Amino acid sequence: MTATQIEAWLVRAIAKSLRIDEKQVDPARPFAELGIDSVAAVELSGDLEDWLGTHVAPTVVWDYPTITLLASHLSG
Repeated sequence: MTATQIEAWLVRAIAKSLRIDEKQVDPARPFAELGIDSVAAVELSGDLEDWLGTHVAPTVVWDYPTITLLASHLSG
């Protein structure tokens, strides 16, 4: 997967989780500011793991605290 594909998936997943429009999800904004708490981070990492078909630790959201940083890391 490319960083762009992962970023788009993350924007969609976060918008769905928070029940907001995708346009309201700024990829450069920290997850915590977007409203992602520890429970949501665990859910997100599990969904990412299923989508990517590879292990994604729940702490990755805190290690790479924005959509852009996380997408870049996961595509690397």
